[in-house]
Amino acid sequence: MDSTVEILLSTFNGEKHLSAQLDSVLNQDYPYWKMTVRDDGSTDETIAILNNYIQKYPDKIILLADDKGNIGYSNSFSELLKKSSAEYTMYCDQDDYWHPTKISAMLSVMLEEEVKLPAAAHIVFSDLHVTDSELKVVSQSFLNKMGYSPQKGMQVFFLKNYVPGCNLMFNRVLVQQVLQTDNIINLHDHWLLIVCLALGEKGRITYIDKPLMKYRLHDNNAIGFIEPDTSSLHKMVLFFKDCLKYGLSNKKYRNLLYSKNIQQVQNVCERLQEGVSKDAIRFSTIDGSNYFARKMRNVIRPYILERSLWKQLTYIICF
Repeated sequence: MDSTVEILLSTFNGEKHLSAQLDSVLNQDYPYWKMTVRDDGSTDETIAILNNYIQKYPDKIILLADDKGNIGYSNSFSELLKKSSAEYTMYCDQDDYWHPTKISAMLSVMLEEEVKLPAAAHIVFSDLHVTDSELKVVSQSFLNKMGYSPQKGMQVFFLKNYVPGCNLMFNRVLVQQVLQTDNIINLHDHWLLIVCLALGEKGRITYIDKPLMKYRLHDNNAIGFIEPDTSSLHKMVLFFKDCLKYGLSNKKYRNLLYSKNIQQVQNVCERLQEGVSKDAIRFSTIDGSNYFARKMRNVIRPYILERSLWKQLTYIICF
């Protein structure tokens, strides 16, 4: 197992935690990796830190030079993806911490899945420890916090991304398919998951039931995941209000909350055409689907898993 894994890192004013993250990558037990970094217009010491590591490890880390400036984290990762070339790729955030076996564990599962389903697009992801800003674990399971259950099926990724990009490994076949589509949803990680899922039997998303990194929570996270704590009464009131507004006008509800998801799948179906699954085509035409069949699907094989009962009921009735 000596395949090269390319790690894509986008940085922006990450001086506080960047060194710890780079050290955690350098401490991986799998040695055959390289890192390509793009800075998104940092004004702190991020570039100086990167240059220091590049000077020490010139064969491992390179800084991508461009004149695009600050384009946002999702577009920055997309630029890195366009420049990637390795057979296996991982995204990396500047403020987390990888367990020493992260690359080797993910690559081992990836290779096993490629034997089972060759010439297909593959994504491998695992659970994460959630920590505070000092890497003290505050939750053993990120996915549990997100309300994700692998037993419910992977179709849930059409509507919601339960997995941050920093914990994905994906193969070259997927990259080639993804770059034929547009990133309409403007989320570099969810874009990959939607394309892989839309490929049906030609794509596979595999879950490792084990945390392989520490996901650091702090005030400057690009994306958070903890919802505000509201009373049961407040949740119930919101449920009835939403159901009154959208119960019989589901298209309005979908356009308000999930139009980009639907547009993303439509784009994939248009660009990849015969390569997509019937499930993707069904989702892309959901605005014209049968009302009662859709309600039954929302119960039996939902596209979204909510932590709140009221929110799950809202989804069932309004989507």
